Amino acid sequence: MQQRVPISDYVIVTNGKEVLGNKNLSAFIFENNLKKLPIEQFLAAKFNTNSYSQTEFWITIDKNKYQIMIYDKADYEKYFISYNFAVMNFEPENAKSNDQRTFIAISMINSNNEDCLNDNSLYQNIAVNYLKQLKEEFYNQ
Repeated sequence: MQQRVPISDYVIVTNGKEVLGNKNLSAFIFENNLKKLPIEQFLAAKFNTNSYSQTEFWITIDKNKYQIMIYDKADYEKYFISYNFAVMNFEPENAKSNDQRTFIAISMINSNNEDCLNDNSLYQNIAVNYLKQLKEEFYNQ
């Protein structure tokens, strides 16, 4: 049996979705907080969209445009289930989320479709800092 790996803050893994001109994207993965609204509802409010089904959002950091892509439960299982992460915070009885996704995965590209989370990317620091801040905002909603 494969050992489960706990995620204390976040991890960056490879083999996510493919984007035009790219191999599989890297993804920023963290444990979902099931006491909070689903991440899609949080992002719809944050980015002022009218759709909880929207999974891609354009953002601007220091006048540069980036796109973040949220993996839904099916995509998460398709791309990342083999990583076998361990849940650290068990689901509370008062969980608000009907989305039983245990982990949230987000990829990020720049306007040239470059994987910002790749270890060789010049944008990795920008991407990780933004996604860590987004995660904290989600946790503290």
